[in-house]
Amino acid sequence: MGVTIHDVAERAGVNSSTVSRVINGKASITPDTKERVYAAMRELDYHPNSLARSLASGLSGVIGVVVDARDAEAFSNVFFSRSLFAIEKVAQSEGYQVIIANGAQSRGMTVENLMKEHKVDGLILPPTTVKPSMMETIGDFPYVVLGTPDTLRGDTCWVDNNNEQGAEIAVKHLQQKGYTRIAYIGGYQKRGFTKRRVRGYLNAVNGPETVLATDGTTDDALRAALEVLREQDRPDAFVCNDNLAAFGLLKACRELNISVPGQVGIVTFDNYPLAEYMDPPLTIVDIDTAMLGEQAARLLFQRIENRSGSQQIMLSTSLIIRASTDRN
Repeated sequence: MGVTIHDVAERAGVNSSTVSRVINGKASITPDTKERVYAAMRELDYHPNSLARSLASGLSGVIGVVVDARDAEAFSNVFFSRSLFAIEKVAQSEGYQVIIANGAQSRGMTVENLMKEHKVDGLILPPTTVKPSMMETIGDFPYVVLGTPDTLRGDTCWVDNNNEQGAEIAVKHLQQKGYTRIAYIGGYQKRGFTKRRVRGYLNAVNGPETVLATDGTTDDALRAALEVLREQDRPDAFVCNDNLAAFGLLKACRELNISVPGQVGIVTFDNYPLAEYMDPPLTIVDIDTAMLGEQAARLLFQRIENRSGSQQIMLSTSLIIRASTDRN
C-alpha cells in the first residue's frame, strides 16, 4: 500500500486535516508547521494527487513568471537568474510550482489564457507588460510586477530596487574621492531602470553633465569611451550602467594609457561575479536581485491568500568600494 496523508501527518506530528490544509493552501499555516509537513512528504516520498488538490481547493498549485521575449538582455543574464531562483525557492516552500511564459504576444493572449484556463493562481510580470490593456485584462487576478512600471498607478503592485538612489550613491562617492567631471555611460536610455539610474546621476552631479548612451554592448561602450576620453576636458570619473559598459570603459583606458583610478575613477552597477577580479577591481552599486525575487514571490502569495492589497516595495541599494575609485 502506498504512503497516505495519514502517514505524512504521523511523521510530521500533526493532524491529517492540517496536512490537507497545507497541501491545498486553504488556510493560514505557520511556516514551521508547513516546513514539517513538507519535510515529512519528502522523507516519505509522498506526492499528492494534483488533480484532486485542484478540485478541492480551486487552486492550481502553480504561479507564472511572465517574460518579454523581445527583451533578451533583461531576461538572459545572471541577475534575472538570481531573481528566478529566489522565486522558485519561495514557491517550493509554499508547495507551488513555477512556469515561465512569454508575455510579448499580441493582446497579451498568453497571460489571458493562463488566467482563464486556471493554469496559474498568480503572476509575476515584467514592467514592460504593464499597460492599460493588460491591467484591464488582469483585473483583480493576483499579480506582482518585478520592477517599476513606466506607467505608474496607485493600484499597481510592484517590487523594485532603488536604481535612482544607487546612482546618487555612486556620484556622491566619486565626489568624496575628489573627482569633479563625472560622466554616465552605457545602457538603453529608453529602458525603465536605465532612465531611473540616469535620473539619479543627474540629481547628484554638480559639475558638467555627460550622459553617453550605448547599444548595451561592450564594443559600443568602448567606442563611446574612446571618443570622450580623447577630448581635452575629458571626464575624470564614470558611473557605468552595468558591467558591459565598465568593461568597455576599462579597455578604452588601457588603449589610451589612462590610469584607473589615478586619472579616471569607475563605479558600475551590478556585482557581476568577475567585477572584483578586474584590473583594478571595480567599485559597484550592489542591487540584491535575489531579494527582489523573494520579495515579489512572498507578496504574490500574500495576494493569492487575500492577505494583502496592492503594495509598492522599493529595496535599497548599497555600495561595495574597491580599487577602481581608491584615488587617495
